[in-house]
Amino acid sequence: MLETGGEAVQEQEKRQTLFYILYYAAIGGTLFFFFKYVCIWMLPFFLGTGIAALMRPLTLSFAKRAHIGEKTACVLILLFFYLTVAGAAGLFLTIVLAQLYELLLRLPDLYAQNIAPVLDRLSGWFYGLAGRFYPDTGQSLESLSDAIAAATQQAAVDGSAHLVSWAAGIAAKLPLLLIAAVFTVVISILTASNYRMVARFLRNLIPKRLAPRVCGLQRFARETIWQFVRAYIIIMAVTFCELGFGLWLLGFEYVLPVAAAITLLDILPLIGSGTILVPWGLVLIAGGDPPGGIGLLLLFAVIEVIRNIIEPRIVGDQIGLHPIATITSMYAGLQIAGFVGLFAAPVLVLFARYLYENGTEEAL
Repeated sequence: MLETGGEAVQEQEKRQTLFYILYYAAIGGTLFFFFKYVCIWMLPFFLGTGIAALMRPLTLSFAKRAHIGEKTACVLILLFFYLTVAGAAGLFLTIVLAQLYELLLRLPDLYAQNIAPVLDRLSGWFYGLAGRFYPDTGQSLESLSDAIAAATQQAAVDGSAHLVSWAAGIAAKLPLLLIAAVFTVVISILTASNYRMVARFLRNLIPKRLAPRVCGLQRFARETIWQFVRAYIIIMAVTFCELGFGLWLLGFEYVLPVAAAITLLDILPLIGSGTILVPWGLVLIAGGDPPGGIGLLLLFAVIEVIRNIIEPRIVGDQIGLHPIATITSMYAGLQIAGFVGLFAAPVLVLFARYLYENGTEEAL
């Protein structure tokens, strides 16, 4: 009798385990399909609705102070927002893309003028060091060095051609991006103009028993996720300004595209700006340009010091993710949903952590 009862308990535990596996697998499959396909199809709607929701407090404040209707206020606020963003982004991208295009075209020449002499000096130093210990390997090392130099030069030529082709492919997609931007603007204005009706419609879609949990998620998104996104936007802006000013002060060319690329790397965990600035500085020092190399190392030190000072104050310890979780989620998001997934995945991990910390049953 006891054995039968024990077997029944074990069978029930197996069924419960199988249920949880299937349940979370279904959630994972749904999220994969959503971010792989639906998110891309509905991206203008999500962006437009999100922008309208973010602008809602400012719209109400402006309508109250200016003594105008909510619809008029939301249209004025959104138009001002889009004109400001479009003007700043247009000016910035025009300068960056112009310098980037020129840099790509000059990449083979820059290799011949700047990189090849450094490699020659390093190889000469290496030959001298190896010749002291292994005098008979001079010819083999020279052949190896020539092969490496030829491969590096060919990689610079091929990389330049590939990047130019990639940039041309992006330019070919600009009409589609423009259409998506127009839809986003229209949706945000329509949503903001009828915000109460849209909010009422969305609330009616939520079952009453889930309403408190959804409100908790909404509060979490507003207080934590938005703070997370805003904090790293500020950090990226500060890092970009430091890099741009520092590289310009050191006399380097193509400051803006280089600073933009290093800034994007700096925001990634376990990578940072040091993966570019430190090797770059060491190569310049070894290649006969100690002032430039030391300047890059000092620039890296300044960026790290300022980053360590402002990041805890801006981000806060309570919303940070472990670097392993962040980089893993970024890579998975990049593979599933491209560039959007790269930055959306850590936000989803924060949501998942919120649900876990508040209890699965209570959160759901």
